[in-house]
Amino acid sequence: MGDVTLFVCGGGARAILSDATEAPGVPTVFMNSNSSSTISMVPEDMPGAYGDPFLAYSLTLDNSDEIRERLQGVRVVILFSILGGGSGIGMPLGISEIAHEMGCRVVSVIGLPMAFELERRKRAMAVLPQVLDYSDRVFILDMGSINRIYPDVKFIHILRMASRSIVFAVDNLAHMMEGPFFSTFPKKIYTFAYTNDLDPSKAVTRAMDSTMFETSPDFGKMIVLVSSGFGTAQTESIYYTIVSMTGIVPDIVKRDDREDTKVLVFLPVHGL
Repeated sequence: MGDVTLFVCGGGARAILSDATEAPGVPTVFMNSNSSSTISMVPEDMPGAYGDPFLAYSLTLDNSDEIRERLQGVRVVILFSILGGGSGIGMPLGISEIAHEMGCRVVSVIGLPMAFELERRKRAMAVLPQVLDYSDRVFILDMGSINRIYPDVKFIHILRMASRSIVFAVDNLAHMMEGPFFSTFPKKIYTFAYTNDLDPSKAVTRAMDSTMFETSPDFGKMIVLVSSGFGTAQTESIYYTIVSMTGIVPDIVKRDDREDTKVLVFLPVHGL
């Protein structure tokens, strides 16, 4: 997957990936306006872009030569950020402009802040149309939805579960880019759900009730990623479960791994 590169923008996105037990299986560039950045964005004596998207955007363009070096030979750029802060908003915008100039497709995996983060969430919702404009595909997750999915779980454990889900989703999206990715995902915006269950029918049913952004299975074709070890009976069980519930035929795609209990479901999002 040398022609796919992941850019992780801002402190929130970096924290999520750092908390995961496994790193994404693609070349990864961390972008921030402090010492945690793979590319040195600011001098040591200069404060970062905390809460200032325009400064973060400007810093990104100031370092465009090094970003272009990272994009040599790259076909698809994955941008992962939690919207709301300066770097999480401004840096993906700058990287997307450079990527498009170099002929790359841009896939954004974006998170919305928790509901109690009022100002950050307000900024995130305000900039969302811009994200949709510069992205070829968008995969959206609402960090606040994790409380809905796991209401009785402590906050710190919720973040760890979110980290595992997001890294698993990003890694599988990157692997799918070796094939007909954009025809497999014909809609512009998707969300996802990640579940574990020995019974594939139960797993996909739970997934439809636990998406990372509120949507409806009736909005269009679902893409379901299952273990490469799944046999015909397991695949048909998922197929008929989804068809009976939605009336829509899903795409069922086998992953590279053989972890039979894991099911990753992508659903289209409308109305944004």
